[in-house]
Amino acid sequence: MKGIKAVIFDLHGTLLLSDDVDAAWDRWATAFHAELVKRGATMPLKEFKAALGSLYNGSEHIANQPGLTLFERRVKGFCDHLSMEVPHSELRPLVENIIDVWHSGMYLDQDAIPLLEALRRRFKVGLITNWDHGPRMHRLVEQLGLRSLLDDVVVSDDVGVSKPDPRIFRLALSRLGVSASNAVYVGDMDLDARGSLDAGMHSVLVRRGGRGNWASYSEAVDCSYDPEKVMIIERLVDLLPLVDE
Repeated sequence: MKGIKAVIFDLHGTLLLSDDVDAAWDRWATAFHAELVKRGATMPLKEFKAALGSLYNGSEHIANQPGLTLFERRVKGFCDHLSMEVPHSELRPLVENIIDVWHSGMYLDQDAIPLLEALRRRFKVGLITNWDHGPRMHRLVEQLGLRSLLDDVVVSDDVGVSKPDPRIFRLALSRLGVSASNAVYVGDMDLDARGSLDAGMHSVLVRRGGRGNWASYSEAVDCSYDPEKVMIIERLVDLLPLVDE
């Protein structure tokens, strides 16, 4: 890749890893259930977990209220679905109590900080992440020690569009002041490759094939790509020779 001026990363599965995403989801669902039980819910945990599918099935439109993050709208809609009233004043505390649980046990790739430090000396460095609760994501970026290494952070909840929609990539490029042809996006899922290619960027996928892998959550984990358009790397440090060309 020649003429690179910016390197933009995905977060989950690219910089931030988990040895067991299913276990993380289970911990989060259990914490969510406990919070609702405190507020009078009587549904058994097993049934509650089964019902959680509706949380991401358009419920945000049911509770489309200004001033709420997308995740807060989803939670409000889900509680409405359960015929459970959660006062507006209690919604943010409820969400804040459960949302950090999702990231417990997750960790930065050991190469993430050194790589970002090396890249920042020569390129603009950004982050694009699909996340439904912007306040948590900005707090997490700070907690992970990433904020000082990034020129910009774009969170889908903040901007109202998510990957693979190329508009979120174009927005990040505009904020960095870089053209698509001079930028590379580094992700781990099909939606990362599709969205960045549609935006006219170079695309790199990290396929570790083991520890820390988010592959089961990808929409198309077995996609094959033209190696001239999407480069596959096994470790983050493998990115440096590509942008140094």
